[in-house]
Amino acid sequence: MLNSIRSEDYPSFSNSKLIYMAKKEIERLEKRIELLEMQIKKLKSVEPDIINQRIKSIEDTLYSTKDILNMKEVCQYLDISQSLLYKLTCNGEIPHFKPRGKIIFFEKKELIKWIKNNGNHVSEDSSELPSQESTDSNNNEKEDS
Repeated sequence: MLNSIRSEDYPSFSNSKLIYMAKKEIERLEKRIELLEMQIKKLKSVEPDIINQRIKSIEDTLYSTKDILNMKEVCQYLDISQSLLYKLTCNGEIPHFKPRGKIIFFEKKELIKWIKNNGNHVSEDSSELPSQESTDSNNNEKEDS
């Protein structure tokens, strides 16, 4: 805050001393103004598009805190297309519910269970070579020809 320097407040000081004190106060205020202007320039230099993109990204990932997800959120959560999600729901392959018969919702816990149960499990023992069973069937086909 600006403290007014008045001669009544400092009766023992000479006018030159009061002028000196006032000049120092002005210098101090000028430095503060300069610092504030620099901070404002920094704020102005942030592109509004970047801020909007970050906000959109935050909004898009809010599904991670929800228990019940809609179609769009599930597509983002599972990183799949909407058409694939429609196929999965129509075929009853993915757990979902329709409380009013139209809008489809998904419970996050059920989706996680579904992912774990329907994923392709690859054991560390398996290699990229075909299994003995498939090799045998290929050999049988060759023998029949």
